[in-house]
Amino acid sequence: MLNKKQARINLKQTRLNLAEQIISLRRLHKMTMLELATQTGVPTSYIEKLELGLAELNLGNLHQIARAFNMKIDVSLEANS
Repeated sequence: MLNKKQARINLKQTRLNLAEQIISLRRLHKMTMLELATQTGVPTSYIEKLELGLAELNLGNLHQIARAFNMKIDVSLEANS
């Protein structure tokens, strides 16, 4: 089981990994932050925070971002033993 410090480190790394993926996809699709924000219906400031790893992404916004890139999301929640 993770202690609080390890959990914070894991969350930070997850945010940074997600940030890199969003940036890569946005560039691949030749989109600006404003264009992505417009297509997803979320503020540009939120997109910017996501790309900096400073904001958490909820499933609703993840779905909107995936849709903007013509992608499907597959979420699997598994318990580690």
